[in-house]
Amino acid sequence: MTHNITRRAMLRLLAGTLAMPCVMMLPSQALAAKNSYPTYTVKVDKGYLALRTAPAYDESNEIGELYTGDVVRVIDSTSNKTYWKVKTNKYQQAGWVNKNYLVPQSAPSGEEYKVTVAKGYLALRTAPAYDESNEIGELYTGDTVTVQDKSNGQYWWVYSPKYGKSGYVNKDYLTRISNPSYGEYKVKVAKGYLALRTAAAYDESNEIGELYTGDTV
Repeated sequence: MTHNITRRAMLRLLAGTLAMPCVMMLPSQALAAKNSYPTYTVKVDKGYLALRTAPAYDESNEIGELYTGDVVRVIDSTSNKTYWKVKTNKYQQAGWVNKNYLVPQSAPSGEEYKVTVAKGYLALRTAPAYDESNEIGELYTGDTVTVQDKSNGQYWWVYSPKYGKSGYVNKDYLTRISNPSYGEYKVKVAKGYLALRTAAAYDESNEIGELYTGDTV
C-alpha cells in the first residue's frame, strides 16, 4: 500500500514538472536577442575611447580601450545622458562609454563612392593619417564606400559594407557614383545562354553567370 501511494505521488510530481512552461532560451533565440541591440562604430580623432565600469569619467574605472573602427552593441542608452552601456567582442565584460564618440553602424547615410586605385589597395584606417599601424582594411578598385564626413581635407570618414565598419580613407582614390536611372531589358537568345562576364570581352575564363531568354537585366 505504501509503495502504491509513493508511486502515485511520484507520478503527480512528474506530471507537474512536465507541465511547467519551458523558459530555456534556444540558441537561435539567444542569437536574435543579441542581434537586436543597435550596433555602433567607435570614432575618435586620437587616442582611445575608454570602456568603464561606471558611467563617469574616472581614471580608476577604466577596464578597456576602444579605438576608431571598433564595433560595440549598445545595451543601455537611457540610464545616463552622456554614457551608454555597451558590449563588445573585444572584451568579455560590458561597460560604459561616452556616447559622443559612437557613430551608428546600421544603414549609414551619405554619398556613395567607388574606389579607384592604379595598383595595390586603398587602406581603411582608424585615424586620418598615413601609418601602417592604423590599417584595418584593404579596399580595391570597384569596392564601394559611403562617405559620412568630409571635414578632413585629405582623409574622409566612410562606411565600408565590405568590412561592416567605418574608418578613414584617402579621398584622392574615391570617385562619386552618380546612380543614373537605367532601363530594364529582357534577354533573348536563339539557343544556349547569354554570358555575364567580369570584363567587356569574350573569354571563357571571365564568365560568372548564365542568362537565358526571358531573364531581365
